[in-house]
Amino acid sequence: MTTVFHQPVLPDEVADLLVHDPTGIYVDATLGGGGHAEEILNRLTTGRLIGFDCDSDAIRWCGKHLNKNIVLVHARFSNLYEKLLPLAPSRVQGVLFDLGVSSFQLENSDRGFSYLRDGPLDCRMDATSGRTAAALINELSRQELRRLLRTYGEEPQAARIATAIEYARKREPINRTQQLASIIAAAVPAAGVKALARTFQALRIAVNNELEELDRGLEAAWKSLASGGHLVVLAYHSLESRRVKAFFADKTRGCTCPPNLPVCSCGGQAQAVRLIRRAIRPTLGEIRANPRARSAQLRAIKKF
Repeated sequence: MTTVFHQPVLPDEVADLLVHDPTGIYVDATLGGGGHAEEILNRLTTGRLIGFDCDSDAIRWCGKHLNKNIVLVHARFSNLYEKLLPLAPSRVQGVLFDLGVSSFQLENSDRGFSYLRDGPLDCRMDATSGRTAAALINELSRQELRRLLRTYGEEPQAARIATAIEYARKREPINRTQQLASIIAAAVPAAGVKALARTFQALRIAVNNELEELDRGLEAAWKSLASGGHLVVLAYHSLESRRVKAFFADKTRGCTCPPNLPVCSCGGQAQAVRLIRRAIRPTLGEIRANPRARSAQLRAIKKF
């Protein structure tokens, strides 16, 4: 019987792309409930896994249930390079990012990530620091809320939702997930659960500074990879997926001179090669078994 908290997305495909040397050192930059970590550990012989998570609950869970050769680090993955220096001074053979919120967090109502469960409107991945989603909802101006919902949730009804929030919080502070969900449902009833999902996504991204963290995390992972190392990323929505695609395109791009130039003048050289031509998506069977996999896109590159 598995000891992990949740069902990982594309576990075999992730492990196949990441683990190319069973004696190497690998990094799971987003431990969560330990699903991918367990699969990676099963592929190693004398190798070692270093697991990162900014969520102390995830670190405690994996410490109790993943009792193989794993080192746990409580830190944001944007700090991955500095934290890895004393643990793997010769660089690592692979780094995995499984982006977004984990089942570990979604299913804990006290963390406030889900509109399906009533709890404090928190949304912090590191519950020990930073502003909560409630603070943003109650303190930002209507214009700032509208901008947040459009930028991070790509919500077409951002203006209407922001106006409804502004009106509701004048009566009482908005501190609970179901309280906010009711306000959104009343403001845009035709949008259904999509508006709820997009609003909670926007709040989560803003609270945790996720897009900037991702940019810094990818660069930190790249610096930490040895020659021949693999960088594997699972993305779940367009904002993070576009950033991953752009990063991979930059690392695999060679000469950028116009095709009519007889000799290269830019000096551009590719730093990596794609391990798969197109992103891998879950099968219908996996989506039926694990609905949270439905939007996943898996990409991987190999460092020269």
